[in-house]
Amino acid sequence: MAGALAELAAVVRPSGPGTPTSATDTAAGAHLAAYALGAGQGFVLGVAAPRRDPGDHTIASVAAVLLSLLTGEQQSGSGAARSSALVRLLLGAEPRAVAPLLGADRWLVVHGRPDSQPCDPVAASALGAALGSPLVDLAQDVVRVLAPADREPVPQPGWTLGVSAPASAEEWPAADTQAARALSRARATRTPLFRHGTHRPALTDLLSPDAAESHARALLAPLTPPLTETLRTWLSLHGSWDRTAVALSVHRNTVRQRIARCATLLGTDLDDPDVRMELWFALRQGEG
Repeated sequence: MAGALAELAAVVRPSGPGTPTSATDTAAGAHLAAYALGAGQGFVLGVAAPRRDPGDHTIASVAAVLLSLLTGEQQSGSGAARSSALVRLLLGAEPRAVAPLLGADRWLVVHGRPDSQPCDPVAASALGAALGSPLVDLAQDVVRVLAPADREPVPQPGWTLGVSAPASAEEWPAADTQAARALSRARATRTPLFRHGTHRPALTDLLSPDAAESHARALLAPLTPPLTETLRTWLSLHGSWDRTAVALSVHRNTVRQRIARCATLLGTDLDDPDVRMELWFALRQGEG
């Protein structure tokens, strides 16, 4: 059982953007769970129980938040690690368990990337202060800020920003994805700040949400997540190979190969404006 719990801990140990903050498994009849602690310190809370009762995950998530705060205080000597740990957990595991303690109903997730200066804890904290929030997470070359929605974000000198739509606690993970896509769009179009939902297709008003989602799911079913994201970015940038490559941080030939693969799997001509319009409409249904 100890070996299984150690393997589960390795899954959530911070290793970069996209690392899950919690994971569960079953071994030798016991229910196992692991929760990431700290900001890049590698600490993990492991839990093994003979059974899984309702509410266990929420209790463990709150315990992980509290331990993260203590771990950050001991390791960093400042608020940076504590803030980062809290943001990672709020945007991942169980936001509803902790959200009431923060005092706001609606929030924005902001992803920021520095234009030139190093992306370090000092710069990250300064960005959070400028956006009116101490809840900052530094992950490699991207800073994530969780900010109250009652303060409108404005462009910050030296930064490129992507901003989500206002979101409740239950919507924070989706808002995190929105902010990431908004940042990619901002970088590709050389815009200092891009906000999710700035350009909403009018076609969404012509179909019920269920019908639109069902159509999108069927149309895009052949595509893998990387192909879907490449197609979304490529269409949003009007088929520009170079700007899509910049937005996705890949080589332009990789973009060409992925788009060609999309065309093959979908069995369609991506040079056709009608096809592009239908695909763009379908892709927007999955943006949350």
